[in-house]
Amino acid sequence: MTTIALKNDTYDLLTHVKEEIQAETYDETVKKLVLLHKQPKRSFFGKLKGLKEEFKREEIDRFN
Repeated sequence: MTTIALKNDTYDLLTHVKEEIQAETYDETVKKLVLLHKQPKRSFFGKLKGLKEEFKREEIDRFN
């Protein structure tokens, strides 16, 4: 077991998140936050958000 130091405002935020996600321990809370942060973001897959048409490359390159 390890002890970590937190500022009071950080401890309050962590306590709020712990209650929000209904975690039993602070260890569980921190672990869930870290795993959530490490997941690839949804926007990295497929189309860009809000893009109405599929991307198509022009036949003639403009930068020639």
